[in-house]
Amino acid sequence: MKGYLSTLALLLLSSHASATQLEIKNLEYRYPNSTEMQYRVPWFTSKESPQVAKRINDYIFASFINQLPGNNPQTTVNQFAKSERNPTANINYTVEYRDANVLTLNMFVEGCGAYCESYNVPISFDLASGAAITLNDLFSRSTMAELNTRIRKDIRSQIDTYVAAHKEGADSGYAEFYASCATYTDGLYYIDKFSLQKDHLVFLNGRCSNHANRAGDELGDFTTKIPTGELHEQFTPYGQYLTGAKSTTPVEPTPGIDGKVMYGTLGKSMRILLKVDCKYGDFFEGAYFYQKFGAPIELTGKCDTADNRHYELKTSAAEQSEEKITLDLKDGVYQGVWESNGKTLPVRFE
Repeated sequence: MKGYLSTLALLLLSSHASATQLEIKNLEYRYPNSTEMQYRVPWFTSKESPQVAKRINDYIFASFINQLPGNNPQTTVNQFAKSERNPTANINYTVEYRDANVLTLNMFVEGCGAYCESYNVPISFDLASGAAITLNDLFSRSTMAELNTRIRKDIRSQIDTYVAAHKEGADSGYAEFYASCATYTDGLYYIDKFSLQKDHLVFLNGRCSNHANRAGDELGDFTTKIPTGELHEQFTPYGQYLTGAKSTTPVEPTPGIDGKVMYGTLGKSMRILLKVDCKYGDFFEGAYFYQKFGAPIELTGKCDTADNRHYELKTSAAEQSEEKITLDLKDGVYQGVWESNGKTLPVRFE
């Protein structure tokens, strides 16, 4: 089954004075013998800023296709669709917001195991570099904890308001149905999904119900919007720049590997890519990829809560040969060693 490719031009202003033409091509795959779309994946190109487009593309493929795009991204999508072990039933996307500094996408994904479940993944990108924007870029750890509490309370308030509105004499059962929702107080669970949009941050949290009780869940997913104007003094200098809170002079985010696509070398010249995400402020999930082959080698590790200077990432204990990557920030570059079976090689990420 062949893929289908359609194109639309999206004019995005970079952080520089001149406009950057960033073009989106839809990489599409339809169900066999059907006109129904199964996968619709964005593919970005730019003559002025090819590295920005590449970083965004690599992020999307590493996150949702579980493979680097390679020389023919449409073929990679087709192969992903035909893979027997592929649990992803559908992929789609929308462009939610764009300005001079930020591009925000929403990725819609449906995954299937014992049953199928759909979810949305909002992502914001810095148009000067193509890097994904994380909360670690925008806020201190203490502010992130405050936001997490604020959003948890907002979800609880939405539930309480709904329950109160549906108590007409007798308890309808909603209070019990939603009793265990928004009660998780360990970790940064409620700020895991967010995006930058016009004049506000949007936090997305999944519904209270499990799959079996989904039909009875009247509230569904929870959205919490916080105006950026309320947070200007809490933003990092980089966050203030992105949101226009203060100076329009470009500011770099503080170093960190969370949520970033990072390009580097293993050994003398083997080109690799690293992409890991800090889940709930506690532990990393992600992988590194040999750019020559494009397949993921999964990694886990503890998130750094101090200064983002030291990381230790390991392959799964189930792997036949465990690998470990130790990184330290030196002179603005993450560098260290890769180890496996007593063998060590230098590793370096720009």
